[in-house]
Amino acid sequence: MPGKSLADHIDAHAAARPDDTAYCAGDRRFTWAEYADGSERLAAHLLRLGLAAGQRVAVLLPDGPGVHAAFVACEKAGLVALGIGPRAAEQEIRHLLTRTRAAALISRATHRDMDMTAFSDELRAEGLGLRHHVILDGALHDYAAPDPDTARALADRRLGPDDVFLLNSTSGTTGLAKCVVHDQARWYHFHDLAVEAGELSSEDVFLSAIPAPFGFGIWTAHVTPTLLGVPTVVMPAFTPEAVIDAIQRHRVTVLAAVSTQFILMLDAGALDRA
Repeated sequence: MPGKSLADHIDAHAAARPDDTAYCAGDRRFTWAEYADGSERLAAHLLRLGLAAGQRVAVLLPDGPGVHAAFVACEKAGLVALGIGPRAAEQEIRHLLTRTRAAALISRATHRDMDMTAFSDELRAEGLGLRHHVILDGALHDYAAPDPDTARALADRRLGPDDVFLLNSTSGTTGLAKCVVHDQARWYHFHDLAVEAGELSSEDVFLSAIPAPFGFGIWTAHVTPTLLGVPTVVMPAFTPEAVIDAIQRHRVTVLAAVSTQFILMLDAGALDRA
């Protein structure tokens, strides 16, 4: 396992069982084939922008298949993803982009009523080296598939398990958020501990109610489900009713949430109807 990256595992699942589900988001299924192809297309787009290997690309997206595909696209293009929590406000976003010297930003057109194109232009005018803003509101297949030359370049630049692939942030509860550096190997080791402790298997169905960029969300929605090759249910925002409904609808066997979320679910009353 340590010799293979997450992208390698995703590609292997796509080749072996392309129509199996990687993510469920509401009524939408995102298959392993879509995951592999969409991340490859986005990686090719990032490469065509002229980003150099190792540059940081900020990813500010709501929880869903798209944020995971964006992380993998950065991995495939030899870039380091900066995961910004979907609830981040302008001050935190500005701080993280400045601190990491991000060269590009992937986001929706609007974030918390902020026009992200205007915000990116403002940051560039202030001298921040943010060269590109990629708006990810549509489908990943809207991006062109890599031509043979681009495919070869991506193969040469793809990150390995021991390379830095992600910077994410602390919650910022004691001040401005601090950056945390991740390689995949650390999460592979944690995965082994979690599988043994939780008796996790390839028969499980995950639901991760934690924002993707944070450590808990990384291992429960991005790493362990990929290594096991199992479906993960994701949703753009947590509500007790939505999570309880999704558990029942998708026959979830592994729920990742924090104590406050469990308490809200127990108090919601929806459990009496599920």
